[in-house]
Amino acid sequence: MNKINFLCLIGVLIGTNTACFAGNLFDVNRKNLIGQGERTALADKGIKFDGSLNLDIAYLADGGYVSRQDPTYVSQFSLGSTLDLEKLINLDGLSVRALIMARQGQSVSVEQISDPQVPQLANVQANYGRGNSGTRLAELSIEKTFSNATTSIRVGRFAMGTYFNVMSCDFQNNSFCGAQMGKWQGSKWINAPVSQWAVMSKYSFNPEAFIQFGVFEYNQTNLEESEGWNLDTKDADGVNIPVELVWQPKQAINNLAGIYRIGAFYNTADDLKNQKDIVTGEPKSHTYGMWGVVEQQLTKNGSSHQGLYAFVNFSFHDQTTNKVGNMQQMGLKYIGLLNHYPNDIVGFAANRVHVSDRYSQTQQAINKDAEYNIELNYSYFPMKWLMLRPNIQYVINPGATSYVDNALVLGLSSKIIF
Repeated sequence: MNKINFLCLIGVLIGTNTACFAGNLFDVNRKNLIGQGERTALADKGIKFDGSLNLDIAYLADGGYVSRQDPTYVSQFSLGSTLDLEKLINLDGLSVRALIMARQGQSVSVEQISDPQVPQLANVQANYGRGNSGTRLAELSIEKTFSNATTSIRVGRFAMGTYFNVMSCDFQNNSFCGAQMGKWQGSKWINAPVSQWAVMSKYSFNPEAFIQFGVFEYNQTNLEESEGWNLDTKDADGVNIPVELVWQPKQAINNLAGIYRIGAFYNTADDLKNQKDIVTGEPKSHTYGMWGVVEQQLTKNGSSHQGLYAFVNFSFHDQTTNKVGNMQQMGLKYIGLLNHYPNDIVGFAANRVHVSDRYSQTQQAINKDAEYNIELNYSYFPMKWLMLRPNIQYVINPGATSYVDNALVLGLSSKIIF
């Protein structure tokens, strides 16, 4: 970062109003905080860097288990690079991806909304969990794309939700953000920042459709706080095998683009501590889950990305081994509602997480069939590298119980793209 931009950033952080507001750091179309020209030159040579800092703040305004406490925050820092080895050293179709992530903070859902015996199923701060101390190796993989460009293979360490069950993340509540299978069957499906040894392959039928499948190590040790850089496989117990069909039409409803995903995964763990009947405790040799994701632009206003979008997610889970039986989610978002703010987003979404009838019959505190999460937000982009997202959330039957009051949460999410 040059001296002028550095001084500008310091001025913003301490709240001073300096002449740098007229500088290019605050150009509304600037995509990154630092290194615009230098990064473009490096990318042309095959070296790309990416980094971001997310912050989710939440305040339990009413209800929950312990209301009227201090707000909490969670943060996520990501730093990654992609090396195009074809450009760098003339290795045809090869690229390397590396990513480290770090999360910190406390959760309103865990500490204030949840009854300790009946935790909230979702989380009002999406960047909480899967490690809260130090850094984690979220990905280190190499991908080979073959000359016909229809087939690729990726090998290394990465998370299932990085490439499977993907959805956009324009909300603070995690029931509307990221790979949903990792929320509702999270003891088996493990999302970033936790990585696993894996191999996956993708075959494209045409430019708009492809099928992909993978084999991921299943190793509960990777979840431990001290194992962010664990590369050992000695505690592995079977594998996860996801398969997904993806259709990305450029002209679907109203001749506008959409993304449609449907998939399933199968887990082969058979150690009793990892896989058992959730009611009887008897050992089981497998579990499974299925999902569907739809994201479709409905209207177009001005530039190609502006307009109304709808999204739908659903999942079904093995009720022998999993607490959650199924999930449904739907929402709307409008990008560029105000002409002077073409990147801003107004979002509304609702989610239903159904607890397995079989499981709830054995748990006296679970006396509702589902938990519901609702969020209304506005994502403000003063520059493309900076996002501020005030939001209001309402949680009905937290943990699928009436013994905890419905929760009203006020939130503020932010993101800086370095």
